[in-house]
Amino acid sequence: MSRFLTYDALWKTLQALLSTAYVAFLVGQFFRPASPLTAASFHVFMATALVFAWTPLEWRGRASRMAGRLLDIAGVSLSLMVVVLYASEIFRLERRFEMIDPVLPVDILLHVLGLVLIFEAVRRSVGWSLLAVVLAFLAYAYLGPWFPGLMRFPGFDLSTQAELISMKTDGIFGVTASAAINFVFYFVLFGSVFTITGGGQLFIDLAMRMTARLKGGAAKMSLVGSALFGMVSGSAIANTTSTGVLTIPIMTRSGYSKEQAAATEAIASTGGQLMPPIMGVAAFVMSDMLGIPYVTIAAAALIPAAAFYFALYVIVDLRARKSGVGDVAPELLDIPPVIPRLHLLAAPIAMIATLVAGYSAPYAALVGTAIALVAPVLRKSTRYNIRQLFETVLDTARQMAWISAPLAAVGVVMVVATQSNLALKFVRLLSDMGTGNLYLSLLLVIFGCIIMGMGLPTVAAYIIGSLVFVPALMDLGVDRLAANLFVLYYCVLSMVTPPVALCSYAAAGIAKADANKTGLLAFGYSLVIFLVPFGFINDPHVLWQGNPAQIAVGAAGMLLATFCWAVFLIGWLRGTLTLPERGGFAILSLALVVTPTLSTGWLISVALAGCLLFWRFGLRPRFVTA
Repeated sequence: MSRFLTYDALWKTLQALLSTAYVAFLVGQFFRPASPLTAASFHVFMATALVFAWTPLEWRGRASRMAGRLLDIAGVSLSLMVVVLYASEIFRLERRFEMIDPVLPVDILLHVLGLVLIFEAVRRSVGWSLLAVVLAFLAYAYLGPWFPGLMRFPGFDLSTQAELISMKTDGIFGVTASAAINFVFYFVLFGSVFTITGGGQLFIDLAMRMTARLKGGAAKMSLVGSALFGMVSGSAIANTTSTGVLTIPIMTRSGYSKEQAAATEAIASTGGQLMPPIMGVAAFVMSDMLGIPYVTIAAAALIPAAAFYFALYVIVDLRARKSGVGDVAPELLDIPPVIPRLHLLAAPIAMIATLVAGYSAPYAALVGTAIALVAPVLRKSTRYNIRQLFETVLDTARQMAWISAPLAAVGVVMVVATQSNLALKFVRLLSDMGTGNLYLSLLLVIFGCIIMGMGLPTVAAYIIGSLVFVPALMDLGVDRLAANLFVLYYCVLSMVTPPVALCSYAAAGIAKADANKTGLLAFGYSLVIFLVPFGFINDPHVLWQGNPAQIAVGAAGMLLATFCWAVFLIGWLRGTLTLPERGGFAILSLALVVTPTLSTGWLISVALAGCLLFWRFGLRPRFVTA
């Protein structure tokens, strides 16, 4: 037993040393950046080493356990060896001429060994689904000449593959690694510091104060808490586990089934990836791929995210009024005072203000992190133990490792998709199938995104979707930013779509609910997402483009459309809707998003929606009573 304890202690020491070195290097990148290839190679394989360190094999039986430990040690050691080998070869790699200078045996070794390590890290961090897709693309790179028709391409051998994937700032060291180093890390660090120093709990307590006494307050608490927490975390899983441990038990005690409570928390937390100012990893990758400042993307996403949460709120409210469940019992309202802790909000406020002022996203995140460290010290009641700071280092390194290994693997997909002209082939295919019709093409893209989302994490689904679907949408006249956000919205469904529904499964674990039932129920709730992207495809004002009046009218139209859509989905508004009434709400919601804002058709739709609402709230009760 003492040997096992000694091994565990040594392993924890290894985790601490690797995490500290990794976080210190990435922080140093802001002040004195290394060359892109140097930084990317260190980042990718240190993250790989950390996955092996933080996700050891847990085989049963003494012999199996020993074999697992040897494999874990080998994974960490080989990953660190690859870091050292890249460092020793970096001078040559940065100065060689692509496709002219020879590919050396050490390059082949680094390529093969590096991919094996990354692939195992992907399997440990997100499972087989993404790994299967990456391996399929890698096989396509070899077997391209044997594919028939449109899918045929010359392919490339091992030497060319090494040159394209692992010897330059492309592939595993490309845009995904760059986004992780230059954007994602700083916001993960801020989210970790803010949460551990008390900010995360403050958001949850604020949500409870705001909603607990409302109709259906248990579920509304989950929505508001997840929206607030999502603003600073951007991680759907972190959102689910942080807010779900409090909100799910309250929802189940308020009358919701375990599956309903878990599904509500899962879809609410999934929206955190869409909620500015800190959106999910995919938004940072989008910024890097499009060459658009992150603050522009965050501003464009604000109104659609608000519409998404507004629709969820309406659904929760109507469901509570229809079923009579969801009110929070008075004995559960023992909430600590929030006013003495409001100074903790200085950190996110300062970060948002810095972003709006035009400073870079990493700088804004570091400003927010510094204030998150200082603000709690200002009052005795919010002071933290200095040892908690080391927890932020470990938490940041762990989160970055689980994010970065899949991102590196997706770099393989990007290279193969680019070299095989897969995007152009899909444009031709979509043109043939969609017959040039925008809405039919959008429906085909939605279908493709959902299929990918059933097996891939959000960021992986988005990157592949941006390579394959976005060019096709742009060919149909859709704005580039709108096309990317359209794909992102439907790829976000990956977090709640079985069989790989990470948010749903995390929430189900907290609720001790059936995971598959929770996933299916959460996917049903996610139908509120379906309408929002059509709104910004047809009205760029919704993406914060235009003058204030145009933006305000576009936002009002989207909120009205999502309200009608939510009423249609629930089928209840001050009583059960008749079939014509429900159909009317569905048709009007669709009309509001497919007709240009302030056009004659749009104005007629607004007027008819007003009449239908007046009927439900004013005339119908009197008519029925009479």
